Amino acid sequence: MVLVSLIFAGLLLAFAAFAAFGLPWLIAGGRAFEEFSERRDQKVMAGTLAALVLAMVSLPFVASAFEAAGPHLALMAQTVLGVPERFWS
Repeated sequence: MVLVSLIFAGLLLAFAAFAAFGLPWLIAGGRAFEEFSERRDQKVMAGTLAALVLAMVSLPFVASAFEAAGPHLALMAQTVLGVPERFWS
């Protein structure tokens, strides 16, 4: 299920990148990005897309770490936070 979610998220991310940068380039050509260094909105879009790509790449590693830490987190919740054991079952 995680693989299907990652594939779907990758497709949506590719579409977002195309809509933000590919479409203007197709319509206006190379002059669409002549002022890229001066336009803050394009920099924000590029940075957000790059951050999302990094998050998607690191997601399998983070998810496996959370799954492996599950019993330890449940023990911490029971002892430190006082969450009853019946909450986890």
